[in-house]
Amino acid sequence: MFSLILVHQPSKQAHSDFEEIAVRISRLAADIRVFIVDIKQLDWEQRELAAAAPTLVVSPMPIKKFTAARGRVLQGYDFPKSVQYQRLSECAVPVPDWLPIEPCVALDPKQWGDYVVIKPDLARKGAEIKIKRSGRVRYKPSPAADSESPLQQARLLAQRFIYTGRWPNNYRVVTLFGRALMSWHCEAEHSFRPLESRYAFRGGAEGGGITIVSNKMGSSYRLSAEADVIALAERAHSAFADQPLLGTDIVRDADSGELCVLETNPRGDAWLMSSETGNSIQRDNRIDFMSQFNALDIAAEVLIEKTRELAE
Repeated sequence: MFSLILVHQPSKQAHSDFEEIAVRISRLAADIRVFIVDIKQLDWEQRELAAAAPTLVVSPMPIKKFTAARGRVLQGYDFPKSVQYQRLSECAVPVPDWLPIEPCVALDPKQWGDYVVIKPDLARKGAEIKIKRSGRVRYKPSPAADSESPLQQARLLAQRFIYTGRWPNNYRVVTLFGRALMSWHCEAEHSFRPLESRYAFRGGAEGGGITIVSNKMGSSYRLSAEADVIALAERAHSAFADQPLLGTDIVRDADSGELCVLETNPRGDAWLMSSETGNSIQRDNRIDFMSQFNALDIAAEVLIEKTRELAE
């Protein structure tokens, strides 16, 4: 027998999803008993019962308080983007050229193009992402350098700009241990001025009304099942084998058609099939992430395999 403990976080996954996964596992694998706990749970009356068998603990997001009596623990962890890029490159997953903005930085437009993307190493949800002329990129000490917040202390990165079309767009593929659960295509609202060619920016930090971030308020989403995009996201997960859930953001160059990974969101805030954010996107765009690839069936199959392989 094996024990599988699924760690749930309210607002990030519907509890009923984990309950449905448990039902599916019980039908397919009589040798696995599934337990569902809260991410902040301290007292748990079934702790000893679960510990009677080799155990695997799976939490999409970082665990806050819960501890198991035994077993291997696999949970989300928020890696800086620089670490993500290093890991992805080691697995031969394409990422845009990048480097940290340090005191000696000097970008040659002939190598980097006329404009580059500037982003914090730790920011999420597209925060503080800007476009800047590559020849004007200079190191500047953060005024919040003395802050205790890791986000405020994070260094800035310069990254090659990938032109995805007149309005920025990207793919998001959610994978569980390397298996795709859902995939969307997102495009920025067309009220922004379009970028007619790769470096046709004019004025302002974001090109005088041109946005370079696709997932802003008012963006449009649709289901997407492009085979090369999904294959790349599943391959990217190999760089984070111990991370249960990834939400990998991928862009396609509008001119060459080449794909590259922008980030993987390894913290695990990506159960978009039923999170508050995911529910809002589905409602506003009239789409259904859960039924796209039968996400709960895939999750049950993957968790059975991982429990039998990794339970301790």
